[in-house]
Amino acid sequence: MQADLVVVALYLAAVLAIGGVFARGQRSLKEFFLAGRSIPWWAAALSGMATMMSAVGYLGAPGQAYAGDWRYLQMRLAVLPALLIAGFLVLPFFHRLEVYTAYEYLERRFDRRTRLLAAVLFLLLKLFYTGVAIYAPALVVAEMTGWPLLSIVLGIGALTTLYTTLGGIRAVIWTDALQMIVLTAGIVLALWLVIDRVEGGFGGIVSTAMEAGKMRFFDWSLDPTVEFTVWNGIVGGTFYLVSQYAVDQAEIQRFLTTKSVSGCRRAMVWSLLANAVLGVVLFFVGTALWVFYQQHAPGEAIQPDRVFPKFILEEIPAGLRGLLIAGVFAAAMSTVSSILNSLAAVVVRDLRSFHEDDAHTGMAWARYATLVAGAGATALSLYTAQLGNVLVAAGKIRGFFGGVLVGLFLLGMLSRRATAFGAFWGVVVGFVGVSLMAAYTPISWLWYTAFATACTYVAGEALSRRDPAPERAKLEGLVWKP
Repeated sequence: MQADLVVVALYLAAVLAIGGVFARGQRSLKEFFLAGRSIPWWAAALSGMATMMSAVGYLGAPGQAYAGDWRYLQMRLAVLPALLIAGFLVLPFFHRLEVYTAYEYLERRFDRRTRLLAAVLFLLLKLFYTGVAIYAPALVVAEMTGWPLLSIVLGIGALTTLYTTLGGIRAVIWTDALQMIVLTAGIVLALWLVIDRVEGGFGGIVSTAMEAGKMRFFDWSLDPTVEFTVWNGIVGGTFYLVSQYAVDQAEIQRFLTTKSVSGCRRAMVWSLLANAVLGVVLFFVGTALWVFYQQHAPGEAIQPDRVFPKFILEEIPAGLRGLLIAGVFAAAMSTVSSILNSLAAVVVRDLRSFHEDDAHTGMAWARYATLVAGAGATALSLYTAQLGNVLVAAGKIRGFFGGVLVGLFLLGMLSRRATAFGAFWGVVVGFVGVSLMAAYTPISWLWYTAFATACTYVAGEALSRRDPAPERAKLEGLVWKP
């Protein structure tokens, strides 16, 4: 245990040092938020992967597979349509317009009120999500040290907020890239070790799991109340993934740091595809852990989100265990720092509207916003345990906010008839609609994002009929041309 703690301490010190080194070059808003648009596409892709995976996926995916089966992965059937919408429709708009945040587009297309509404929705979405991202790695550290979970949550929040305040997006991206490599190596190591410890190895895991129905993938049910089906995986999953990769500032921001539209698209495509593959691997880890504990501890009650940390701490040799835990810890911190940096960008550019000539004051506001966001996310993380499995919790949170934003951006980019009035109130109708669906129907949460998207788009289009159509000249470069 002592060796593991030393490895964790050295790793965290290195991460903080990297943040400090890059902090010295942060003299402008463009550098702090976009790294001067000089990041290689592959580094942006690795950062995008780390941002979306975090400890939420690292712990939640094995926990979901351990407790159930593989039907959650039906969402991966939506990868292709999501790539087409995000990579070839939405992201090119943002890169060509040279915006700092996605929500700057909304003011150009509609008005400032709509931009502010979308920015506030994003702030709420990411504050809640960051709470989950802080809570999840705290589970690992709690298992490792025996310290109170509350103390660890507060410690992670404070350290991550400090690191983010010191470093800009350049430090965030390169740290994310490094941590993603380490995290992937840790997943491979854990997979090899669990296969080695199961009687029958890989074949034994597959045969035992198949016989018990633990690898069930397809569910063709037409019942909308069934949590995971092929239909809500494809339809709901498409808009869920678009909300992650196309209208979420935390993800978009690292793609906008690339040099060109092609680099931006390449980073997004590889990030999405690689995350899909890693998601399958993590689900297999969870299934393998179920077989392992059926053989070695039958009948033992293990909380799903704690099963992977339990295996890491009890079965992985000292030193390697510390390196794996340190990688998870640091990757989680990097993910949270990415989100906090994007929250600061939204505050500075969307809520306060600082520009390059306000660099000194804008930088001060960026750091102040980071501190406030870090404190808020840490406070919210204390209630994450009440949401259930962290993977599903993150999905439910996104369903409320992400789908509305997708509907709003698609309205602006696809409809030449949409007006500012229709867009603003379409968002309100969409959010109220999905809230009512969640509160008064048993419909699966995987339909939330698709329903919110459709509701926002249709309501926005209909309400736009109140006003004259926008002048065509004002839509130049803001609406998609087939």
